[in-house]
Amino acid sequence: MQQTLRPFAIACKVVAIIEYLGGAWVKINLDVSGLRATSQPMYRDAPQDWGTAAYYHRTYSEIVVICLLLLLALIPNRWLVSSRFVFWVSMLIALTPILVVVANSFSIHDLSSWLDAFIALVLMSLFFGFLPLSLIFSFWRHRRGEKVTYA
Repeated sequence: MQQTLRPFAIACKVVAIIEYLGGAWVKINLDVSGLRATSQPMYRDAPQDWGTAAYYHRTYSEIVVICLLLLLALIPNRWLVSSRFVFWVSMLIALTPILVVVANSFSIHDLSSWLDAFIALVLMSLFFGFLPLSLIFSFWRHRRGEKVTYA
């Protein structure tokens, strides 16, 4: 069982890097064009608060979060699992997208909303779960005394 977690950790780390790199590229391209627009967008799902301070604050914070997640995915896991404190901080940052879905689903009242929230949580876990899994696999390997290089 010494080397069984290493391929899973590496595969999860590579998938997380690809996901966050693509997500950051798309998010930054779309948001920067929205921030520089001179008139309100005319598509159906356009933000209602476009042009207000809340819109700019939300957009900048989303860009910072996706860049932070990309940076976390690019940092070698040996640095992220070097101590328990660093591991838990990086794990909380990696779980940020999933925690946002959980926080938004606390105000659910009927059964169909619970089902929608559960489906959203499962999809977010499938999409954003690769970086936390890579960290967990590397942390387990580090705790057993294996040498963790990149993932």
